[in-house]
Amino acid sequence: MKTQAGEHQFHKLWYRKLYDSINFLAVGKPFLEELSEENDILIGTTAGRVLILNETKPVEGLLETKGGSIQSIKLHDLTGFGALDLAVGDCDGVVTLFSRQQILSKRDLGSAITDITIHSDLLGGCEIIAGDINGTVTSFQQHDALWKINIAEESAKLATLGLKGRRSPSIRCMLSTTLKDRFGMNMACLLVCDGWPLVHFIQTGVRIQTLRSPSVIHSMCTGNFLDSEGLGRFLHSSKRLAGSYKLDSQQVLLAGQDGYIYIMVNFEIFQWVKVGFCLSSLIKFRPSTLDNNETDMVICTGHSNEVLIFQNGAQISHIRTSDWPHAITLGDVNADGQDELVLGLLDQTIEVYQWTIKK
Repeated sequence: MKTQAGEHQFHKLWYRKLYDSINFLAVGKPFLEELSEENDILIGTTAGRVLILNETKPVEGLLETKGGSIQSIKLHDLTGFGALDLAVGDCDGVVTLFSRQQILSKRDLGSAITDITIHSDLLGGCEIIAGDINGTVTSFQQHDALWKINIAEESAKLATLGLKGRRSPSIRCMLSTTLKDRFGMNMACLLVCDGWPLVHFIQTGVRIQTLRSPSVIHSMCTGNFLDSEGLGRFLHSSKRLAGSYKLDSQQVLLAGQDGYIYIMVNFEIFQWVKVGFCLSSLIKFRPSTLDNNETDMVICTGHSNEVLIFQNGAQISHIRTSDWPHAITLGDVNADGQDELVLGLLDQTIEVYQWTIKK
């Protein structure tokens, strides 16, 4: 059964007003090898602290980086001990790794961190990737530096072709994903966007490909967003897609500064949805109520007091908020087996929403 507008919606479970400004959100239970209770909401604040919050307990401090405003948090088993460790990047340019509530290591990259991601290769290995305000992307592991590339320099070289004006070198977003190459083989790669309308493909510190995008890109996510009808819209305008593209291949969605969501299909970028305001975040959403043959949903936020949910290129749900959503994440907050939506608003409010089917 196709999802129709009005049948599904998010409803607010609870909210909490904080004293600290909310910079970044994550959901999980760090440092525990066995999960015996509901997850916590982890909040990275402008004061350099990571707070934890759930519905049954007041907000409390989990740890302090002893550094600047926290810009990014990633939860991952970095040590291989079976518990979730924390990688925290701050505006002083330091990435701090925490394991079992102890500082494992600090790495000073010299410029304010704008994004952190965990990049996995096809053999199961992983590395921490940090992007900074000066356009440099650095890869490292717990105690080893791996590689570094200045994306801003790469953009400036390519951007002489018809792109005018000065652009910010700051890394806007990164996406670690596995895509099919032109021969149908899996390819693990890192997609990186800065202040130029370009999408760079990086492998082991080398730029292997760059696509021109219609706008500066602020966020990316990957999933299966197209059905046969949706794919048909793009087949007419692309000779490369005709007869060669499989629907089970993943697509990449890109959030444009110009208010459009773009979709990358087989290394071509198409306009997908007009949202109408500058976009800052895209998150793939796949509730368990979806049939296997239904496409993934996408949740988007930006410079507006609202959250929009799209499926197959159409808006299917909407949340009105009291202020701009500055941070957004998904996670099973209340241990019911379903992911909840967590918003951090500019007015320092945390809101938790559950996806429900209208009876």
